[in-house]
Amino acid sequence: MLWSKKSIKIFHQRCKEDIVYLDATGSIVKKSKHSTGPFYVYELVVRNPNKGSSPFPVAPYVTCDHTTSSVMYFLSAFQTDHAKQYGHKNISPLMIICDRSMVLMQSISLVFCQTNLNALLQNYFQILTGKGTTEDLSLPIVHRCLSHIMKNAKSLCKKHAPKNYKLAMHVFGLLTTASSIVEFDEMLLSSTVIFSSPCSSENVEKHFNNIQTLLTTIGKSVVDDSSIVPEDLEDTFSQTSFHRHFMEVIGSAPLYKKGDPNEYYSETFISTLAAYFLPHAALWTSMMLGDLGRHGEGPPYDLFSNKFSKISKKKCQNFTQDNKTQGIMEKSQWDLKKICFKGRRLTRLDDFITTYKDTHTALLREFGDARTYHLKKGAPYPEGEMEAEKAKQKRSLCYLHQ
Repeated sequence: MLWSKKSIKIFHQRCKEDIVYLDATGSIVKKSKHSTGPFYVYELVVRNPNKGSSPFPVAPYVTCDHTTSSVMYFLSAFQTDHAKQYGHKNISPLMIICDRSMVLMQSISLVFCQTNLNALLQNYFQILTGKGTTEDLSLPIVHRCLSHIMKNAKSLCKKHAPKNYKLAMHVFGLLTTASSIVEFDEMLLSSTVIFSSPCSSENVEKHFNNIQTLLTTIGKSVVDDSSIVPEDLEDTFSQTSFHRHFMEVIGSAPLYKKGDPNEYYSETFISTLAAYFLPHAALWTSMMLGDLGRHGEGPPYDLFSNKFSKISKKKCQNFTQDNKTQGIMEKSQWDLKKICFKGRRLTRLDDFITTYKDTHTALLREFGDARTYHLKKGAPYPEGEMEAEKAKQKRSLCYLHQ
């Protein structure tokens, strides 16, 4: 585990208003003769305040143990040092994005949200149904990387809707845009009628037209499967409030079993979607993105809306904008492989540490230069830093006067 006081400071500044990313790569440190498995390099990454500048890895972790307990140990150690430096025990990011890995999602939930993933999904369900409390709305927003979820979706559509693959992919892409449970319910109901009705009817065509209208409304297609490599479906969730709710919606769909054959019929598409994706729909749709105050009324929702409004006015990158932008982790990992290690595959861990420490100072300087440029353009200082900067200037003036 490698980090510095300066990298913790950057994390502290950015996590209060922007997204934190967590991902792993396994193509830097080779498996040794005596190791029990391949090495993974995990990185905790934040975006640069200046859009277009390189992201900053605040903490890397090298391990051959890809388990929840291992990743929890890493995140907990980082949080402990974070608390030591700033005197708080429960400083958590506003929003965290990771890939499809259950290990990462469960670790993030346990360390940053202080609860397990299923319980966290219950908190999210309360928020989305207008019953959220102040505690619910103060929890970090955990979200899955859209590119990874679409890889799973490609496997789903190829295996369970091969004759209607393109339609199924567009429908799944449409589901990711749902910003409320009501919207998602409408999309899911129409999708169930289309794909689960063995026979055609006017109602099937009506729901098909509804999906077409919704796809037209969102404008440019959210699906570009040309660069998507399918991945096996591996998620295993126990029953969640989302799963129970959406199963009721699926059960209420009017299916047609008499008449001409339905050309869109795909027997196992909806049932597989329900098993692998619907239990954690809040983690990959737009329901938990944006101003969560829209989901309910009362002080907790008003408080979140006020916070969201305040942060959205800042000129630096923050969690209120571009929160579906992909490529941050890919860019950080590319920098790690191609710039930091120049494409080499290491065989010794001490080589990794030495090389990484040598580049850490350069990364800090690059991040600082980009931030200085951003401030010169007129962007406001992060909260609390204006006073610190004034105090620093005052001390300098006093020193010069003496």
